[in-house]
Amino acid sequence: MRGSIKKYQNNNMAYVEQADPHTLISLIMQHILGNLAAAKGAIDRKDIESRNKMLGKVIGLIGELQNSLDMEKGGEISTNLYNLYAYMISQVNKANMKNDGAPLTEVIMLISEIKSGWDGIPMDIRQQYKK
Repeated sequence: MRGSIKKYQNNNMAYVEQADPHTLISLIMQHILGNLAAAKGAIDRKDIESRNKMLGKVIGLIGELQNSLDMEKGGEISTNLYNLYAYMISQVNKANMKNDGAPLTEVIMLISEIKSGWDGIPMDIRQQYKK
C-alpha cells in the first residue's frame, strides 16, 4: 500500500495497525460515512463549527483514498476512481459553502456503493494483496 494509507494506519487505533490494506480502505470508507452523517446532523442543527470539522475530515479521508490508488497498475479504473473522488470533494465543499446537506446525500450514496463493491471482493482475491 502507498504511504498515505500507512500514515492513516499509524495515526489510528491499535487494531488498525494489524489490518491488511483491504481492511484499511474499508475502514476509511466507514469513517467517511460516519463523518458525512455527523456533518449532515450539524447542518440540520446549524452547528457550523461541527460541520466544518466533520467535512474537513471527510475531505482528508477522501484524499487518502485518492492517494492510495495505484495509477500505473489500476489504469482506467484508478483514473475513474480518482476523478470520482475529486467530484466527491467538490460536492463536500459545495455542501460546506452552501450549508446544504443535499450534496452530502449524493456523496454518501457514492461512497456506500463503492464500499459495497469493495467489501464484496472475494477473500481469495484479497489474500493476494496482503502486506
